[in-house]
Amino acid sequence: MATFLYSALSLAALLQAPQFASPPPPDSAAALWARVAHDSTDGRGWLMLGRAYLDLSERAHASPHFAAQDTLWVRAVLDTADGALVRAAAFLSAAGANPEADSARVLRVGAWSARSRLAWEQLGTAAGPQEWGPVPADLKLPPVLEELGENLLRACPTWGILLTAHAADSYAAWYMRFSRGLRPDLLVVPLAASRADPVLQARLAHDLKLGRRSESATWLPETVKHRPVCVSMGLDRPPEAGSRIAWTARPLVWVAGPEGKHDHVPPRDFVFAALRMALDGHEAWAEPALTLYRRAARATPALCGALATFRLIGEIPSCRR
Repeated sequence: MATFLYSALSLAALLQAPQFASPPPPDSAAALWARVAHDSTDGRGWLMLGRAYLDLSERAHASPHFAAQDTLWVRAVLDTADGALVRAAAFLSAAGANPEADSARVLRVGAWSARSRLAWEQLGTAAGPQEWGPVPADLKLPPVLEELGENLLRACPTWGILLTAHAADSYAAWYMRFSRGLRPDLLVVPLAASRADPVLQARLAHDLKLGRRSESATWLPETVKHRPVCVSMGLDRPPEAGSRIAWTARPLVWVAGPEGKHDHVPPRDFVFAALRMALDGHEAWAEPALTLYRRAARATPALCGALATFRLIGEIPSCRR
């Protein structure tokens, strides 16, 4: 009973907060709260509720950027998303192996990555878990995404900025960077956020000492003059292809900017064991990882040897030619 009283009070506080452009319909949120109040073990209802609040937090970064005006409110939204997704994962897992349970866990990682982004905008991109954490010990991803995140981090040059494409590679790279502590030299930023969020863009320009001109759409060409940038092949092409940025294909990423002579990881050093197991188990998050690896194999055929080691040639058309 206390849980639902807290939920009702949280809902009332959130709905009474100042409104910004395109908030989710309050009636939908109220209906989802009523649904989980009616059946507290409704894992799917908790998943839908967590997703709704995660979407709400993302909309807070759109114009007029409510996230910059009231960070406490956005943190409350993310706390609500986190609590709902914890319940979703628990109740959905109780029914056995369930793709929706994995999705709840993945989205929970997304909620924590959103918390770090909020802190970066306010405090700077050097802010770590000591400012916005700590990262929960029970935060986890399916092994196929852990493997994807590790592969992407390993592919990036030292002191680089990794720009990610979608939920799978964004959450995977963020998780391995902050939950597992890999590659503390890298900054992981979703490309869409770096383009659409003016506050984040201004913060990146400030922290990278790029000057005011780089607070506009020119920030990426300016960045590669000073720091290596790697772009996940979750995208079908590098950003601003055909511009003055000279992108080079590396295993799993496109790279531009200054690189050290020891930054190139041989294609044979990448591992795809978890992908093979995920495909064999028909896991939901195998397909986004496979899509990225297919694109990477087309761009860097030398990856086919490593993919063959893990019996993946059948799933990679370009490697069968």
